[in-house]
Amino acid sequence: MICTNTDLSVVVVYVTHNDPRSGDGRPFGIITAYFFLPCFQAADCPGPEQPHKVDTALTYTGADSAVNGSPVSLSAKLTNDFGTPVNGRAVRIALGTGATQQTCTGTTTASGTATCTIGSVDQPQGASNTVPVAVTFGDDDYNTSSASAELGLTSPTKLDYTGATHLANGTPTQLAAKLTDFNGAAVPGRSVYFALGTGEDQQTCTGTTSATGTASCTVALVDQQLTDSATVPLHASFAGDASYLASDTSAQLKLQYATGRAYGVSAHVDLLGVPLLEIDPQSDTGTVRTADATTTDTPCSAEYSSPLLSVQKLCPKVTATLASGKVTASSTVAQARIGLPGVPLIEVSGLTATSNSECSKATGSTTLTLKIAGVPVTVSGNPNTEIPLVGGGRLIVNEQLPSAGADAGLKVNGVHLVLPADGGEVVLASADSAMHNCGD
Repeated sequence: MICTNTDLSVVVVYVTHNDPRSGDGRPFGIITAYFFLPCFQAADCPGPEQPHKVDTALTYTGADSAVNGSPVSLSAKLTNDFGTPVNGRAVRIALGTGATQQTCTGTTTASGTATCTIGSVDQPQGASNTVPVAVTFGDDDYNTSSASAELGLTSPTKLDYTGATHLANGTPTQLAAKLTDFNGAAVPGRSVYFALGTGEDQQTCTGTTSATGTASCTVALVDQQLTDSATVPLHASFAGDASYLASDTSAQLKLQYATGRAYGVSAHVDLLGVPLLEIDPQSDTGTVRTADATTTDTPCSAEYSSPLLSVQKLCPKVTATLASGKVTASSTVAQARIGLPGVPLIEVSGLTATSNSECSKATGSTTLTLKIAGVPVTVSGNPNTEIPLVGGGRLIVNEQLPSAGADAGLKVNGVHLVLPADGGEVVLASADSAMHNCGD
């Protein structure tokens, strides 16, 4: 309310609203009386000063960096023209610009500080690695003010292995991984480090991400140890930089390997529950399991002789080649004579059983000369040729059985005598080979 008496040159101003500059939030009125001297030229005299809004100042006080995909706390301090904190006023804070701008609003406390949070930062990762912050204020009692700042901006990354899943020693293999940001967009032009294996066997290479975010490199010749699990650990990592945070990934790659076994003779024969013949595999390579080029050196056995069974010159061998991924098992028996009760005399000479396995196939063969009860028998060479025997027994020539749990494999028994009434069996010249972890 303004009252003016121009005759007496008196002006009285009564302000009914709270003056926020007091800073205590308590309402009161102010009466101000002005007395001014008459002007010599009244037309040039200024009138009394009218009430006006209070000036303010803003200062940004929040975080100095932000990470895409994570929350960030933003804040600013509001003061009046006396430098006193302004309480209870809404301050708007904007992160970024244009279509990607994110905003929030905070209310000043008694200290003049307004704080608000962007729940998940989502800003483009520009070349400057910064994002602008703009703070603004203004209302009916205070003049507008603003402040600005630049926050450092980084983005998290994700690294996914996309390279070879199967390895073979002695051959090259390509390792690859895809690097993406927090939104799944490709991150190009970044270096990714690959480590195959561990310790002294570790082999490494480095690739740079393409426009699609994929980095790849080649290990020229894989050379890794065969473990019980037949897997090789792979670790890929991106070290991070000013724009993007570090990330890494791991995988277990399957290592191709071969198995094989060869032996000359084995037997288990009972007669009415009484053991007559018990022979563990003799002239035996034992089970071979390898991811490298290997040839067994098992010595040949000169002979095994008993009244029921005699064999001469038993020679087993297993050979695995490396890069081609092939394993061969073979067993030879120069002479064999089986004379068991209730079974006609069986005579074998020049017996060789062979099993060959590659990742794509497995093949087997048997060659021999056969007599039963003194009569020569022509054998076709077909797998699993079965010859019935007088008394109920069976003689299987070139018996071929698939190897369980292998990608490709075959067990070949040159001669397999099966006695009637579960009386037992005799095997001459057994060869078993298989390939594992061949891949798709």
